[in-house]
Amino acid sequence: MFNTMTANHWLLAADALIRARGGRWWVHTTQSRHPAFAIDNPQIVALLGLFVRPCGLMQALAQVPPPHRGTVQEILSHLYEIGVLVDAESPAANEPDAAWSADRAQKHLRFLARSVYDLGADVQCLGAFAESALRERTGAGLERRLMALLAAVDELKTELAALRGEFVSPQLAALALTAQSQGLNLHLGAGPTRIDGFVNIDIQGAPLNLNLAWGLPFADGSVARIYVSHMLEHLYYPQDVGTFLREMFRVLAPGGRLRLAVPDIAGCIDAYQQQDTQFFQSRHETWDWWPKDLTPLESFLAYAGASPEPSYLLESHKFGYDAETLGKALRAAGFQEIVLSTHMGSPDPLLQVDTASAVASARHGNRFYALFMEAVRVS
Repeated sequence: MFNTMTANHWLLAADALIRARGGRWWVHTTQSRHPAFAIDNPQIVALLGLFVRPCGLMQALAQVPPPHRGTVQEILSHLYEIGVLVDAESPAANEPDAAWSADRAQKHLRFLARSVYDLGADVQCLGAFAESALRERTGAGLERRLMALLAAVDELKTELAALRGEFVSPQLAALALTAQSQGLNLHLGAGPTRIDGFVNIDIQGAPLNLNLAWGLPFADGSVARIYVSHMLEHLYYPQDVGTFLREMFRVLAPGGRLRLAVPDIAGCIDAYQQQDTQFFQSRHETWDWWPKDLTPLESFLAYAGASPEPSYLLESHKFGYDAETLGKALRAAGFQEIVLSTHMGSPDPLLQVDTASAVASARHGNRFYALFMEAVRVS
């Protein structure tokens, strides 16, 4: 058995959690397979506070009245065995690799998104019964507990927002760009595609990684042209789409041109009405992951963004477009010269880049799956 009397300095594990529930304190870690340690005495919080910095067992016990030291030693020994306390020099005392943790965080977000959706159904059903029952059993009702969750999320969002400049600035410097750069060509939602002469931007995996909901780090009127292929449908319409298009209008110089390629939902409707099953089946030539057993209606509605799975986050389609609807969104953002285009049909030679995008170039026979539209900022 582990001899705690000869232990080195201990430290609270980097992933240790302390929670209050049902009048008790629960202590565990995110990784341990052991059950959480539960105790009624709130002094456990102060005791564990001694180990936010390396602390020896005897040093910690010296803070405890002599009659209680035996009990406290047993508690600390158990917390060491379940991984809440670790040797100060062990890997568990430090945060895990950042890339590994970021990948885990993305998986947690997927689970969280689905859980919030499921929680909403439970709350709507249980309503006041849940509020009163939870108050009686835990001392904190449903509304208070949800407010605590919201506060935690808001705090995390605030902390992440403060990191944006520190994250973006070195990327801009590596591309020899500044917030005052002029005459830019932007390729948004670039994915793995790189278009020469353009600043290729995406949420990850691009030379410039940005969450476009932050806005672009460029001055008003600093951009000559923008190419966006199959990204707009991943935003919620109309709020997020409107915000995005207004940002495009802001950075474009007078005479600047925006070229969009989005799923052509009118084409899908035509194929569905004409019972053109081959139109939908041929999607596998471009998207080999597309399920083969979908009915034409399932395929059509999924492409149009109907019933997106919450856990898919940004990957799922949220909306689909025809020329009338896309034109309406562009006009609402301030654009005036709005024209329907064709594959590789831009009047601007530098925007004749659709062949760089496998998705924009996907087609069934002579019919492209994409709708192409351009808009110019007049003034």
